[in-house]
Amino acid sequence: MNLKRQVRRLLLLEGLSNFHLAGTAWVLLLTLRGFTPVQIGLAEGVFHLASLCFELPSGMLADLMGRKGTLFASRCASLLSALAMLRSSGGAGLCLAMVLNALSYNLSSGTREAMTYDSLLEAGQDVHYLRLSALQNICWRGAGAAALLCAGVTAALGWQRAYGLDMLVDGLALAVVLGLAEPAVGAPEVRPRLRALPQGFAQCGRDAVEFLRAVPAAGRLMLVNALVGAAATLLGFFLQDGLVRAEAGTAALGPLLLAAALGGVAGSRLAPRLEGIPFRLAGVLCAGGIALAVGLCLTGVPPLMALGGFLAGVGDDAFQLLTDARLNGMVPSHRRATLLSVSSLLFSVVMLVLSPLAGALWGVIL
Repeated sequence: MNLKRQVRRLLLLEGLSNFHLAGTAWVLLLTLRGFTPVQIGLAEGVFHLASLCFELPSGMLADLMGRKGTLFASRCASLLSALAMLRSSGGAGLCLAMVLNALSYNLSSGTREAMTYDSLLEAGQDVHYLRLSALQNICWRGAGAAALLCAGVTAALGWQRAYGLDMLVDGLALAVVLGLAEPAVGAPEVRPRLRALPQGFAQCGRDAVEFLRAVPAAGRLMLVNALVGAAATLLGFFLQDGLVRAEAGTAALGPLLLAAALGGVAGSRLAPRLEGIPFRLAGVLCAGGIALAVGLCLTGVPPLMALGGFLAGVGDDAFQLLTDARLNGMVPSHRRATLLSVSSLLFSVVMLVLSPLAGALWGVIL
């Protein structure tokens, strides 16, 4: 494997995977097409329900069938999601598109981290994983921010051209995936036949349970990461409502939200610098930054609220990257994607529990 070529393609894949003009402005485009808020809310709910169902099996599939093929399937599902959006004229087509979008997300989640770590591990360069993971996150966040900046252009293009461009980007991403090398580390010795997949899934599940029982520190790490990530994510959600209530103004709303979103880029740059200090201290610093962010968002002053969103993004992404690097060093390669999917699934469960509680608390505070 040519590691430099592999790294370049992994970074390019991150950027292409999140540069979706229509995907970023999907609510706006659906509204312009005449979909009702009820239909849009239902579609969002379908996405999260599908994501819960697909998260763990997608990680198992990556361990059983290989990471490259799973990433290829992820980009195919994304392309089909854009096509379904393009062809849909009612709620059924919209829900199908959201299911495919969730499948795309889940097939990539955990798989791309496993592909990255095992590529470095095979070359004896796994000590550089955190730095590379931070660069990948910067590419991901940067591409999303660029797509967000193009929201006005997207609306001007129209939903049909916008989804057509998303399909083109997914086609380019498929070409990039085809150029990736499958790491020998963690690769399945024998890929099971389709009829044997249920047995393979069951074995992956047993292996994951045995690992978490043998290494309870890994489970605690997943839980803490889920709690920190959920706090920052929920703050980001309610920040939009908070800025509107604070009368930030239509013209200022976009720049303020963009400034808050760039916190993830700053957190990615911070994470490698925190690697040299004790992990618990780094975690306290990140959690403290999110706590400060909550206070700033409660001031009712739009610039301070945007600063709070920025700090929440810094703490969230920095801690996520540090946790990801630590967790990758603990899990076995042949079940890496499965166990990383367990971590993602735990985050979804925590979000399901905390979202209504946070919404009720936000309503009482305001």
